[in-house]
Amino acid sequence: ALLLAITISGYVVLGVLSVHWLSCLVYAALARTHFYGGLVWNEWFFKLISSITLVLVFFNIVEGRSRLRWVVYHSYTALQNLGMVLYWYFNMESHPWYTNALIGLVVGSTLLGAFISLIYYRLFHPSRTPVMSLGKVRPTLDRLKAKHLGEPDCNREEMHVTTI
Repeated sequence: ALLLAITISGYVVLGVLSVHWLSCLVYAALARTHFYGGLVWNEWFFKLISSITLVLVFFNIVEGRSRLRWVVYHSYTALQNLGMVLYWYFNMESHPWYTNALIGLVVGSTLLGAFISLIYYRLFHPSRTPVMSLGKVRPTLDRLKAKHLGEPDCNREEMHVTTI
């Protein structure tokens, strides 16, 4: 969508990307992250890099459930893509034969990206499987082996599962 809009005006795309980045920076600034144990400059550097990354792809920068943040991010991105396509469509001098195909490609890829992301979070995200720290890999493997062989489950407290 941004590539379509840049064929009309690069300044508009630069403005849209700037607003998107600033909104991601505000989100990162307001997020209560604690990655560097009180080192303020390191924390702000993390937030700056996170905001740049959030322009391109969603990732959760704070602890806890991310479902609402995921929905807001993808809705915002879909609206931005729709706005760029509409800007391109209504500011073109002529409408070549491939206009509808490009609109379908943008809308389809936006929906496909959100769908694949949803499938990942529902089926393959680490929160859907046991999270094993380095010190607890062997007991977890022993417990899985015992479960497969029908032996009683021991050391249950060593397996931790997080949810999205």
